[in-house]
Amino acid sequence: MHVLFLQPGYQQRVEHTSLISVVPPLELASCAALVRQRLPGTQVTIIDGNVLGLSETALVEQALALSPDVVVLHAATHTIKAAGRVAAGLQSLGPVVLLGSHGTALPTETLAEFSGISVIVCGEPEESLVAWLGVWREKAAWGEVAGLAWREREDTVQTPNRRLLEDLDSLPTPARDLLPNKLYSSPYARRVTALRTTRGCPGKCTFCDSHLIYGCGTRTRAPESVVEEFAECNARWGTDYVAIIDHTFTAHQSFVAAVCDELIKRGLHRRMRWVCNTRVDMLEDELVALMRKAGCLQVGLGIEAGDNRRLQEMRKGVTETQLTAAIASLKRHGIIAMGYAIIGFPGDTEETVATTRERLFHFDPHVLQLSFATPLPGSGLWHQANREDRLLSHDWDDYVFLKKSILRGDHLSTRRLQELRDTILRDFYLRPGKLTSLATFLALRARVSPLAASVAASKVLRNLLAN
Repeated sequence: MHVLFLQPGYQQRVEHTSLISVVPPLELASCAALVRQRLPGTQVTIIDGNVLGLSETALVEQALALSPDVVVLHAATHTIKAAGRVAAGLQSLGPVVLLGSHGTALPTETLAEFSGISVIVCGEPEESLVAWLGVWREKAAWGEVAGLAWREREDTVQTPNRRLLEDLDSLPTPARDLLPNKLYSSPYARRVTALRTTRGCPGKCTFCDSHLIYGCGTRTRAPESVVEEFAECNARWGTDYVAIIDHTFTAHQSFVAAVCDELIKRGLHRRMRWVCNTRVDMLEDELVALMRKAGCLQVGLGIEAGDNRRLQEMRKGVTETQLTAAIASLKRHGIIAMGYAIIGFPGDTEETVATTRERLFHFDPHVLQLSFATPLPGSGLWHQANREDRLLSHDWDDYVFLKKSILRGDHLSTRRLQELRDTILRDFYLRPGKLTSLATFLALRARVSPLAASVAASKVLRNLLAN
């Protein structure tokens, strides 16, 4: 049996005035590793059309040339149409399996919309995918496999959700040997990979869909296992930059401290830098100092609106005081503060956006990503938008939170929101000395190479001028 994992391209569509790294499709690599482990003799291939810059046509042609028995695609909402088009081009092959948040949130609708998709793995994918491949190979019934959805005549059949994996260390290391590791990149480094140390997020933000795959609690790996994966990436592929893609890396601060201690103990903090995302209420100053010592380069924080009332409406669960303290702590210890903010919620007005702008300038993170509130299927915002008839687009290609507003607001048009976003970003970065101070901080405090610091600053400038 030959299982082919495919990642359609998306990078150019999601990169707008942001310092976004190109990282490997970790979900596919993790599934591929478990397939090799649990189904001996199975041939496994990954084609990352995103980093290879392949068009959908070229991706289909390469897949057809390999003639696999099963194709596995991964898609979030903003890539589901691309995945659907690729799947349509592969119908002459065996079944096409879909992983990811969009199919998990809307299994019936996804199967109805995209005829090339044969079966959807809902939720956490590894165990369900391997179980399905086993029964498919043996031509056995699918109904005993948890976490699936598929068509039967005119109906959708869906089996109960699979329980979340309790022991994350039972999974093998992602199959990076099947990936073009030299091609992954960051504005700050040349040899880049992604790594997941925890799953799940304790937050309840209305705009987020992360709970669909990994749940609301946080499960951690063993710190030693995490650091061993760092070491393997460095030794085998020369990786010097790791994007930890956990939703909330510091949810368990004792776990983070243990990871940092082990990185330092093994001397990896001298050879590798890493970045992560977390919440401002889960970032103590003492931990920040240890993270910096262990090689942390950047931390992404959800500023969102910065105003206490708006934060409560988003169910963010943090305060302005916590935001101020977290960003100040990162700056004090020489870690790049990456701020994420959102405008375009249904109740937004000129005044609320002006308040968000004022708070963003006050917090002054080194780097800012300003998004539009986007109703991702399965999120609280999605349910509100449908309940109140606020969706302005049903084209999934529009569900890129950095692209344009697709929510009908009570006070601001989508055109006005676009103007406000562009103005905020330009004014934020083009303040006197901002880009110079950013480049200086990157070079002198964060210890990014001068070349990388200049490239990062110029990339922000180019993106700004292109809008």
